[in-house]
Amino acid sequence: MEQGGEEAAAKRTRPSAGEDRLSALHDDVLVLILLRLRTPEAARTSLLARRWRGVWWLLPELRFAFFPEPRGFGGALAASSVPLRCLFVGGLRGAPIASLADWLPAAAPRVVGELTVVDMGLGSCANGDGVGEEAEERGTIELPCFEKATSISLDLRSAGLSVPPVGIFAWLTELSLNHVRFHGPCELGEAVSSPWCPCLLKLTVQEAWHLHNLVIHSDSLKVLLLEHLRGLQQLTVTAPVLEELGVVQCFVCDQIRQPVADMSVPQLKWLKWMDAYDPCSVHLGKMEQLKLLSTIFLVYGPEFLNDACLMFMSRVKVIEYLNLILGYMPEINNYQYLMEDLTILPEITSLHLILRAKGHSFGACSFHILRICPGIKRLIMDLSGRFNLKAQAECSQDCICVQPPNWKTEELTLNCLHEVEIQEFRGSDHEVDFLKRLFSWATALKRMAVTFNYSVTESMVKELSQMLRTFSRPEICMEFYVYRNMVKVLYASED
Repeated sequence: MEQGGEEAAAKRTRPSAGEDRLSALHDDVLVLILLRLRTPEAARTSLLARRWRGVWWLLPELRFAFFPEPRGFGGALAASSVPLRCLFVGGLRGAPIASLADWLPAAAPRVVGELTVVDMGLGSCANGDGVGEEAEERGTIELPCFEKATSISLDLRSAGLSVPPVGIFAWLTELSLNHVRFHGPCELGEAVSSPWCPCLLKLTVQEAWHLHNLVIHSDSLKVLLLEHLRGLQQLTVTAPVLEELGVVQCFVCDQIRQPVADMSVPQLKWLKWMDAYDPCSVHLGKMEQLKLLSTIFLVYGPEFLNDACLMFMSRVKVIEYLNLILGYMPEINNYQYLMEDLTILPEITSLHLILRAKGHSFGACSFHILRICPGIKRLIMDLSGRFNLKAQAECSQDCICVQPPNWKTEELTLNCLHEVEIQEFRGSDHEVDFLKRLFSWATALKRMAVTFNYSVTESMVKELSQMLRTFSRPEICMEFYVYRNMVKVLYASED
């Protein structure tokens, strides 16, 4: 080709200034480009040109940290049939819950994976006895049938929700409902039972109101977690493959009625019961497969405070793992020491003590627990308390928590205890004093692992680890752990 012809060809193939070559690409290619952007940024590409307006509707995952304009969002969802692996919508911030009705029905046929809706408003609208006027004013939404969704999580900050059995959630394996005010006759139990949710594996309901009677019949359910269901009067569960059950403060708020529960769960292996209990009205079955039990005992308080816990634990004779929360009130001087009421524990192999001491000494109560289960092989002590640093300040020297002082002088032989883990260690005098005694009681100890609380400085970690080594013996393997960038790592001293 002559030189003039080559130049002409080059001019024909060279794009003119400002020409939009991207818009000429196929939708599939444009979607690949938008996948590299966050969803709000991808949606804003609609402003570039008419060609881009509907492209972001084709994305397989949509995540909005802030609530999109309801009607426009509903139209975008309805305009596409592309399956959604993930749909996340947050930031309702107290908006009328009825605004969800503008787009939830359009989302229902498209979601084939996870649906998450989170109201990030500042706290719950509820008061201690029910729900406040603000929650009532936000309205109620009916959950449409998500036939192909595998996971649904709704946190509605006490807004109203109706869950009628309107269709089959054929693929649903996980359902989580948080801060929900159930509306009208509650059909939740029927809606999550096998005819409507044939594949449901895990159901979580937390901080809910107006759920008076919950009846579940599920052939697939393996995990059921119920916490703070205010107003619950009766619980009936028939779940032949259920393995984990948690019931926390659902009946305890009702001081008039007896708790009523009828459970048919022959495969139950993990039970967390921190609620009212009466063997005459709460029937849990034989629990022959049970391996782990979690419950709570208050160290100080009025008489009969722990009656439910005492009755509950008396029916469990042998279990492999016991998780026991020992709870303290902030002010205990006017209350009675209740540990003497606890005279027997199940025969256990592993004990996990969660100490919510609020700055008080926990030596006496921990000594009491260890004395009545001397055959344990493994001990975990969680000292975090789940309270802020101010609440962790040690109490006054004249506080009654130092009584009875027998744990400081009496001998205790834990000759089966081989492994100890201390979690969230801060190095307070109460903690150091107890660990020093524990070394002397655990005559067959082989390993002790101590994890320091993230607030402990590097210099204090070094000092405390050296101190604990002086309590140890040569045959004990000592391990220390710290948090680096929120990750737990093995501590290695520079010395």
